[in-house]
Amino acid sequence: MTLGRRELLGLAGATATVAAVGTAGCLPVSAQEEGDELPTYSRWLTIDDGGLEFVHVDWAALEGFVGDELEEAGPDEEVPEEFRADPMIAPVSDGLLRAYFFVGLDLAQYRLGRLLDVDDEFESTVEGLLLTDDAFVVTGEMVTEEIDARLTAEPEAEFIRQLERTDDIGGYDVYTPVEGDTDAAVAVDSDALVVVDGEDGEPTATLETTIGASTGDVERATDESGAFEWVVSSAGEGDVAVGQYGPVAGTQPNGEGLVDFGFDELEDAEAIVSSLAVEDEETSTGEFAAVVDEPDEAALEELLGASGDEQSVDVDGDRVTATATWREENLTTD
Repeated sequence: MTLGRRELLGLAGATATVAAVGTAGCLPVSAQEEGDELPTYSRWLTIDDGGLEFVHVDWAALEGFVGDELEEAGPDEEVPEEFRADPMIAPVSDGLLRAYFFVGLDLAQYRLGRLLDVDDEFESTVEGLLLTDDAFVVTGEMVTEEIDARLTAEPEAEFIRQLERTDDIGGYDVYTPVEGDTDAAVAVDSDALVVVDGEDGEPTATLETTIGASTGDVERATDESGAFEWVVSSAGEGDVAVGQYGPVAGTQPNGEGLVDFGFDELEDAEAIVSSLAVEDEETSTGEFAAVVDEPDEAALEELLGASGDEQSVDVDGDRVTATATWREENLTTD
């Protein structure tokens, strides 16, 4: 029996939907780009209290491939066991689900939960999703008037929150709850929507930091840390990319990290990034980079990309890189 597309969310929808790439006649942009230039999303990232976690999804590349599967998936859905033990697969798949359900669940209270639904009445279009420990950024073409109308409308259900425009940050209109709560703030301009939710007391300060980093007025994570800059430039491109810097585990309200790289072989890592991208009609590839204190090369060769059909691991001092390939014809079971 061939594994279903939904079951292969462990490959972030890449190999499971490669037939659609052939039909479209082109590859996602992220799969075509070459070189070590920093990915565009990295301009939003900052290091807070010595740590950082992020998930980035190239929604423009993936929406047509995994949209149906994600609609049927649950927030706690897990990838198959054979992929769960691979740090080049499991964190990426989990990150994709987290970003997708942040829109569907967390943004629903602002009437934005169907922002990714192409059949909905939104005129705004989404290109990328970026989830960090502090903020959620939606990039694309935002129709500010319709976002304003949804944020400020009278609530028709108990769980809906009404916001009002209260400020301006770097050209973004800023909205905060009308009831005076200080745990949320939303900023929007024509290119991005930035949401800070659940940060009691200082959500607008977080908006200022996030937006300031995007414009170059606040130091970015890639400028502050050479290790983080290296892992992002080495492995940060892809249709889905996840990463962490510093001691960040346990930063989320549920006591868990946003991205789970909880593997013994990586416990001394200063910075990690892993990504997946569609390569061609039958192949998806993964890129991995980490800065690890005294890495165990033999153990890492047994771990990184172990679920793939091809695998390469390189250790140079404290710098670890790996690539892996997964092919559709081999993703079957009896």
